Amino acid sequence: MIVDRDGSHFIFVVPWDHVYRHYNYINYNGKQLTNKEYLEYWGKWIVFGTREELEDFAKELDPFVENKTIPAAKFDRDIIPEFHLRTCVMCVYCDVRQRDDVWEILSRLGVEDKAWVFERETMARWLPGGHLLEKWIESRGLSPEEAEKVREGSQERFRKMFENEHAIFRGVDQ
Repeated sequence: MIVDRDGSHFIFVVPWDHVYRHYNYINYNGKQLTNKEYLEYWGKWIVFGTREELEDFAKELDPFVENKTIPAAKFDRDIIPEFHLRTCVMCVYCDVRQRDDVWEILSRLGVEDKAWVFERETMARWLPGGHLLEKWIESRGLSPEEAEKVREGSQERFRKMFENEHAIFRGVDQ
């Protein structure tokens, strides 16, 4: 199911029952991952394209997400100017233990470039001192005080994600 919510930077591709029955797509072989397993095994294939190309690709991915061969995906609604990319990004999520099977599907659908990133790496990049957070702060021209508030907010967000064993598994917008 393609979920395009007003106000969200991302457009999601998730199983229908994730939206309507709170199915947790962050799992491996039907078993929900713990926070420790999430940090160890969960990641994503990165696919680049225009929004239109990624919208078309999302339609091709949707049947694989619905039958749970691919857990989920999300892509940018618009290019993020802070990162100076000239393209949008799609993240196709899966457990590293199924990454080769998911790559096989992606390559059959025409994806040629391989780029795998663990979620723990992405999180580190968005924590204080991390490359993505610092680049975002710099691009906004924040004062030192404002930058520190953003860093504190980032730290707090990730702390909250992991204070409860299943907190990271709530809702599409996280």
